[in-house]
Amino acid sequence: MAVASGDTHAYLYRDFAMQPDRTTIQRWHSQDIDEQSDMLRGWEQEYRQLSCGKFLGTVSTVQGPRITIVGEQTNQSLHESVVPPEDSLVFGLVLNRDNALQVDRRTVSTSSLIVMEGGREYDFRTEGSTQLLGVAMESSMFTGQDGGYNGVVQRALTQNVVPLAPAATMMLRHFWLMMSQILQNDDTWPASMPMSLLADTALNNILLALNMSTMQEAVPLPQSADRQARVVRQAIRYMSRNLDRNFTIADVCAATHVSQRTLQYHFEHCLDMSPQQYLKAMRLNAARSLLRNQGASRTKYPPSIAEVAAQCGYDHPSRFAGDYKRQFGVLPSETLRQAAQAGVAIP
Repeated sequence: MAVASGDTHAYLYRDFAMQPDRTTIQRWHSQDIDEQSDMLRGWEQEYRQLSCGKFLGTVSTVQGPRITIVGEQTNQSLHESVVPPEDSLVFGLVLNRDNALQVDRRTVSTSSLIVMEGGREYDFRTEGSTQLLGVAMESSMFTGQDGGYNGVVQRALTQNVVPLAPAATMMLRHFWLMMSQILQNDDTWPASMPMSLLADTALNNILLALNMSTMQEAVPLPQSADRQARVVRQAIRYMSRNLDRNFTIADVCAATHVSQRTLQYHFEHCLDMSPQQYLKAMRLNAARSLLRNQGASRTKYPPSIAEVAAQCGYDHPSRFAGDYKRQFGVLPSETLRQAAQAGVAIP
C-alpha cells in the first residue's frame, strides 16, 4: 500500500465517516511520526521518535456497535502521550515480543493485558519494533446498576498493566491474534463474525481472562519512582517551552531544582536515555514537524531550513542537517520536498 499523504489521510477519514457499512477495514501506512499519531479519530496522541532511522508505521482499524478494534505497528523507539476517547475502556496486548513497551513505567510482556480508561493520559515508551492490538469498548458495558465499574475491571484499571494467568494468556492471545489477522489481510470484517456479536464476545473474554488471573491490589510504584517521573515531566515541559533557545542542561536542572547527576539518573531510569539525548530528539522531532508544515504551506517566502533549525535551538545549519539525517534517515531538504508534493500541512 502506498504511503498516505495528508490529502489521502483526510479523504480516508471523510470516506470512513460516510460509510454506511461500518465493517469496512481501514488501513494506513505512514513514514511520518506526526501523521501516525494523528490517524486515530477521537484519540489525543503525541509521538516523539527517540531512536535513529527511517520511521515506518501502519494503523488498521474497524468500527462496529460499541466496539472499535485498532492495530498499530511501529519500527522505532518512541515516547508517546496517549489519551483514549472519552466514555471508553481500552484493552490491549503486545503481539510481537516481551519488553517492547512500558505504560506509565510498568513493563508490558506478551502475557500482560493493558487496561486504560478514556479521557486519561498515559505515558507510553516503546523499544524498537512494536506491534499492538487494542479493543476500545463503550465503558457502559462494564458498569453495574450503581454506575460503578465491575470489581475486577476497577482493580485492573488501578494496575493499567495486568499480568495474566497462563490459561488466560493463551485464550486471550488466540482471540487477539485472530482479530489481528483479519485486520491485516481482509478488506471487510467477515459476515460470519458480526461486529454486534463481537462486542459481547470481547466483553466475555476480557472478563473471563481477568477473573482467571489472580489480581492483587495494585502495588504502587515507590515514592522515589513517582518523584523521578515528576522531575522528568517537568524537565520535558521546560524543554518543550524553550526549544527556540539555546539553553543548557544546567538550565533544565535549575528549572527542576535538581542536580545534573540527579537529572541524568532520573532520565535514564524513566526513559533509558540521558537528558541531552532526549533534548536532541525533541529538537529534531519539532524541526521535522515545522519542515513538513512549511513545505506544505502556500506562503510565498516560507522559512528556510536554517531558520527552522534556529527555531529549534540549532545555531549551525550543517550540524542540524547531519543530526537530522542520522535521526530520520533523510535530509531536511527531502522532508520539505516530500511535504510540498503532498501539498497539505499536518493538522
